[in-house]
Amino acid sequence: MKYTRKDYEAFLSTELETQMREYARLVETKAIVLKECGDVFVGRFIKLLENGMLIFKVRVNDNMPRKNTFWTASYFINEMGSYRNWGELSWANLRKQYQRDCSEALCAWLSKSDESNFCLVGIKNISVEFAQMLEKEKPIVAFGPSDPPLEYLMNLIAIVRDTNCAVTKQILDYEQSETNNWNPTKVESNEDLNALLAQKLQVNNCIEIQGPPGTGKTYRMAALSAELLRQGKSVLVTALTNQALIELVKKKDLKDFLDAHKITKTSLTVDESKELPKLQPNPKNLCNAAPGYLSLATFYLSSAWAKDAIEIPFDYVIMDEASQALYPMIAASMKLGRKIIWIGDQNQLPPIVLTGKDVINRYDWGAIVKGFNTLCTIFSYPSYMLKDTFRLTERGAACTGIFYNNDLNSVSKIQTIKSSIKCMNKNGGPTFLGMELAPGDKTPTKAISSIIALVEKILSEDNESKIAVLSKFRPTVRQIQKQFILQSKKSEIPENVKIETVDRVQGLTVDYCIFFIPNASLKYSLEKELFNVATSRAQYCTIIIADESLMGKDMEEEVRKYLLKSQDKKFVTFNSTKNISVGNVSVNVLGKIDLSKFEKKRKEIVAGKENIYIIDTNVFVNCPNIIDKIGHKYTVIIPAKVLEELDKLKLKNNIDKNVLNTAARNINLAFSKQFSKMEDADINLLPIGFDKNNPDCQILSVALKYKEENPIILTSDNILQTRAKGLGITTISLTDFLRQLR
Repeated sequence: MKYTRKDYEAFLSTELETQMREYARLVETKAIVLKECGDVFVGRFIKLLENGMLIFKVRVNDNMPRKNTFWTASYFINEMGSYRNWGELSWANLRKQYQRDCSEALCAWLSKSDESNFCLVGIKNISVEFAQMLEKEKPIVAFGPSDPPLEYLMNLIAIVRDTNCAVTKQILDYEQSETNNWNPTKVESNEDLNALLAQKLQVNNCIEIQGPPGTGKTYRMAALSAELLRQGKSVLVTALTNQALIELVKKKDLKDFLDAHKITKTSLTVDESKELPKLQPNPKNLCNAAPGYLSLATFYLSSAWAKDAIEIPFDYVIMDEASQALYPMIAASMKLGRKIIWIGDQNQLPPIVLTGKDVINRYDWGAIVKGFNTLCTIFSYPSYMLKDTFRLTERGAACTGIFYNNDLNSVSKIQTIKSSIKCMNKNGGPTFLGMELAPGDKTPTKAISSIIALVEKILSEDNESKIAVLSKFRPTVRQIQKQFILQSKKSEIPENVKIETVDRVQGLTVDYCIFFIPNASLKYSLEKELFNVATSRAQYCTIIIADESLMGKDMEEEVRKYLLKSQDKKFVTFNSTKNISVGNVSVNVLGKIDLSKFEKKRKEIVAGKENIYIIDTNVFVNCPNIIDKIGHKYTVIIPAKVLEELDKLKLKNNIDKNVLNTAARNINLAFSKQFSKMEDADINLLPIGFDKNNPDCQILSVALKYKEENPIILTSDNILQTRAKGLGITTISLTDFLRQLR
């Protein structure tokens, strides 16, 4: 077999430990450092609105939260309400010693304030008791990291440990095959999918469906659910997100059952119940299969039902967002239903995991992560692909179709775009806008201003246009949201404008989409699945904004073909010429000379890979402004152990405290401006025989996380250099590095 049960458990346990370790790293970090990095923010409570929204006032020069992100709200006693009094306390100790009360929280919206130095933040999901206390005392509240979803992984571990379950055995204990069994029947929009499925389900218990962007997956699943309910069947629809479940139940095919109170949902929130007042809660989140009733549950809860199930409870299980399921979750669905329909898209984003790619590759765990793709490739279940997209124009479908063997067909009623904005293609689909972007900068001022101006231009044509501004990176999205509040003519980010990371918008449909690719860590923005999701959201036009030299970078073949097809091998750029006049003298600036071509080549740099500097403690002691000397073109990582050692050096009498303070200020500035980031050690990456408690080895383990790229350890420690070279990691001493710059 491909994987033993111990293999599954090893992956799930590693992911569980990684999530726990990452959370521990966050909460054990100084609270003030987390605030500077944007992992903690503080706000003064202003008021509670009638709809349950709480309003807080936050300083604009702080790292504002991203919209639609989850937090833990903490009310600290006495003077600890002010972050200036947090001192050396970690976030965990601050909460342990000074927290009076706390609540889960969701950042729902951002808005301008009457005071120019502040903005307003709208918070939902606050407990009633916490809200009452805030109304009474009007305190300052700190918002920090939310708890990770560990129970989901623990449920899956229990499921893979159960070797006696016959229905999960056929999924988990499969034999490796070189044959790709994915050969779906193409289904057009005018075909009766329910009839096709009913026929196949008479002789098969499982069916796979691929739904490319805009092909009506949710509509089809709502229609199927309604048909099954009319037959008196018990049905479970499970998905990764609550939003996917809500979108399904809003479809008109399910209205009669909603009105009859025959649809229940786990963890029903106040907001959901106000939007759908006839949707019934499942108060204790218990498995509630009943003939003629539809149950809605996320993977986190349905996995618990599967873990505890002795008998199969539901007649039918429909797994929506199946491509977001880990492979053991695919197996878990077999314990919940007699008939299973999996629907997803292998060419969109797989589940997000924190375990590093190097670890996943080392143990060959990729097929466990990409569960739906594994299912479709290995098994010969009846399979279908929805080939007609209602969302994309013909031109848009031709571009996105590159990811689907050119089998995607447009049936959209909209084929021509009426916008007068120059960069919009009249036939819809994508346009590439190239501009000069500084290497390594995830929050370039000029690009962000251009994005905001483009959004305002679209809204000036039609104020109700639905717009998405997407990027791979959270710092990028956070900065765009912040600058939209500060620069835009709008007082807040409108409901019809979404500024989000790509991994949070699968299933989203908008009129226009702006996909921003910063000139930093490009390989992540150009990953095929992520790129496909980002560029297939818009009914009208998608605008891709990136560095003008993007086509010269490494990328997967489908992504390159998409970019070429989007502009017929031609690219437009912002501001190709500029006129400068002084008195009677006028000069046309035709372009710029790239001075980097005249720089001395650094011997540690490797072309074609991301070059990542990892700085040792001794370097900061001897050169506190080393980050500036490296420059913003390259990624700079500060191991957590280095920050700890710098902190301890303050206690030594023979160390220049001014140097340490300068180094600390420069590090804080680099963190706040996203020029650098902190990384914790991953001692599991160290070879056998290395002392996992040794500071040098912990720094080495940070470099090993990036072994696929070109990690560069900058150190004057000869022993650390020797160890690094033994592991094939590039090193350079501070003396040699500075000599190159002369």
